[in-house]
Amino acid sequence: MSASTQNDTTSMATETSIEEESSSLLSTLLEACKSGDINKVRQILIDDEKPSSSLSSPSNDNRINNFSIATQQEESTGISPLMAASQSGNAELCQLLIDYGAPWNAIDRHGKCAGNYAVDAQKWEIVNLLVEVGTRAELILGATIRAQMKLQGGAADDDDHEDTSTTKTYKKAKMTTTKPSEATSSSVPAEQEPCTKPDYLTRNVRFNEEGTALLDDDDDAVMMEWERPIMDAHASILLPSNDNQDTQEQQQLRRVLNIGFGMGIIDTALQERNPTKHVIIEAHPQVYAKMLSDKWNEQPNVEIFFGKWQTEVPKLISRGYKFDGIFYDTYGEHFTDLEDFHELAVKDLLDQPNGIYSFFNGLAPDNLFFHGVACQCVKLQLAKLGLDTEFAQCQIQQINEQDWKDVRRKYWYNREIYYLPIATWNKEFLVSSASSS
Repeated sequence: MSASTQNDTTSMATETSIEEESSSLLSTLLEACKSGDINKVRQILIDDEKPSSSLSSPSNDNRINNFSIATQQEESTGISPLMAASQSGNAELCQLLIDYGAPWNAIDRHGKCAGNYAVDAQKWEIVNLLVEVGTRAELILGATIRAQMKLQGGAADDDDHEDTSTTKTYKKAKMTTTKPSEATSSSVPAEQEPCTKPDYLTRNVRFNEEGTALLDDDDDAVMMEWERPIMDAHASILLPSNDNQDTQEQQQLRRVLNIGFGMGIIDTALQERNPTKHVIIEAHPQVYAKMLSDKWNEQPNVEIFFGKWQTEVPKLISRGYKFDGIFYDTYGEHFTDLEDFHELAVKDLLDQPNGIYSFFNGLAPDNLFFHGVACQCVKLQLAKLGLDTEFAQCQIQQINEQDWKDVRRKYWYNREIYYLPIATWNKEFLVSSASSS
């Protein structure tokens, strides 16, 4: 046997030994986390940082790929130490694992994260802790990506960032969850795939045979008919029904802006509420052509701007447009686009003091804990602009399985509640702004 062959064999045996030792250590750690034994967990984590004396590997380290044992997941189930600790209800133990690098957003084989484990076990102190940790991590990540974008002088590289955040834009601002780590799964369901599509505007779109879904060329839904009750609810918030107690001025102020026409569901609902001005921005050429063929451009109170909102919104601002209701429902954009829209459009176009802003809430729809974290992130971002945000609970009507025919991936599937965002100007912010101007 040659020296190189001997070295290769020795190296392979060493790697196998490292993996076996790490697996055994992980099993011990998981049991300690499940029982809430913080002292044992702390000792395991401390020992894990020490070089291994039992193995003669070049790195002399018992970690896999030099990652802390706190970051590992059990192979068959995908359960992590933080998931086990979250179920046990020991907040101090969970914080310890987080301090050692345990990812708050790792998911197991069933798509559940540590927050889901805590919710299922009704460990609300843990839930609050993980929401706080997740929100802070997402905001820091967003700031990091923005800094990189600024340095690169362009848009975020989706390939670099798509798998790191739970607040990715997943269809129509429907933001997807983190992929499982390689230790958990080598492939993921379509519903968990990132869906940012920078080239969407160059792709073909089509209606399905029943006319109940607008699909892109991946057979992902741009919009579906089952969303109509939700869109009606949005419209009723943006343009409340007039009553006899409204002043003449209030009745006249019914100016609304919608970003993203799609199937025209929200715009139809808005038209039924008699807006005085109804501005629509649509960027996809085929959708825009359908709007013209349906004569939306001939509606007396409708004004259509064809193009990306990033180029059309500045035109509205320069012309002095103001709106009493603004709705955002784009497709395939990066999560930073939603933030940019808030910074640009909402801040400068939403009328004060009574303007109302809302958006289609598809933030991580496939995992309710991630959804809650993403909503909290948006709430904090809008608060910086002077807006208070609440999320009204709306019942989702039962969706027939037939409705998903020809649709590659489902969203808000088997969910009963939709959380409708309602953002309004904070009164203290308005007073402060007025006094400083």
